[in-house]
Amino acid sequence: MAPSPTLSDEQALQRELASLRQELAAARQLIADQQEKLNAALDGTGLCLWQGRPPSGELQVFNLQNFKPGDMASHFDAWYAKVHPDDRERVVANYFAHLRDETDSYEAEYRTIGPDGRITWLWDRGRVIERDASGKALRIMGAHADITQRRENELALQHMAQHDALTGLLNRSAFYLRLNGAIECCRHTGNSLAVLFVDLDLFKRVNDSHGHAVGDKLLLHVAQQLQQVVREGDVVARLGGDEFILYLQGETGAPPVAEVGQRLLGLLNRVQQVDGLPIDLGASIGTSLYPDDGGSAEDLVQHADAAMYQAKADGRHCVRHYHRQAP
Repeated sequence: MAPSPTLSDEQALQRELASLRQELAAARQLIADQQEKLNAALDGTGLCLWQGRPPSGELQVFNLQNFKPGDMASHFDAWYAKVHPDDRERVVANYFAHLRDETDSYEAEYRTIGPDGRITWLWDRGRVIERDASGKALRIMGAHADITQRRENELALQHMAQHDALTGLLNRSAFYLRLNGAIECCRHTGNSLAVLFVDLDLFKRVNDSHGHAVGDKLLLHVAQQLQQVVREGDVVARLGGDEFILYLQGETGAPPVAEVGQRLLGLLNRVQQVDGLPIDLGASIGTSLYPDDGGSAEDLVQHADAAMYQAKADGRHCVRHYHRQAP
């Protein structure tokens, strides 16, 4: 019986290579399938997975999500340059603290600046997954997400919570916070400040005669005029209704404050034009000083309010400074 034919070494090698190619193709397909599953799992979360190799500075992104290829930095230096200068020191310190194994993970919220100047807020988190024998970080993996919309919503809500919806001025609670902060600064510096309480005279008559829409426009007009008088660092707010309040930093006595009050009266005690309607307007203003007339925001506002009522009692359209009643 004749012996069966045997494959030459070259044929055997070709068969082995073909088998390896099939295995490689199957492995690549498996990786592609796994990548599709990962992208499907991450779709809608906004999470973008990344890997860094600290020794070389290399950065790699595994899925773009809502980002574009140009948005992703391929090296630590490029990423560092994209981080907003006001956030850079904090974020980088956080990152390197984790590389030194001083924290369990790296996490930060920060802004990046795109080539077109567009600001993007990111949430970023990572963990070292490989270190050498000495503990030096070799590889870090993490994820980040675009949180710009969330941050903008938070800022909008914060603005709404602190500002009057009609005039855009600070509201009562925000004014008190600012004033208490200013008082605390004055305690350390020895400076003074003044509070001016402004109440529009006979404003109800405007609403009754012309309607609330005209009244609202008049309040907005007054707010804009008050803002024209204050300097940088001074604050104007609307307490509600037809009541406005200001604090002026660095005022040293009743006479200079009275001068500011008179300038306000010059703007307010005259005919105002609203939608072509001439409206006769006036104001009564009360003032108080820190530290002479009170050591807290509540005291200074209360005493300026009392002085404002004295201005009304004296015939309206005037300025009065708070005088402590003798015991």
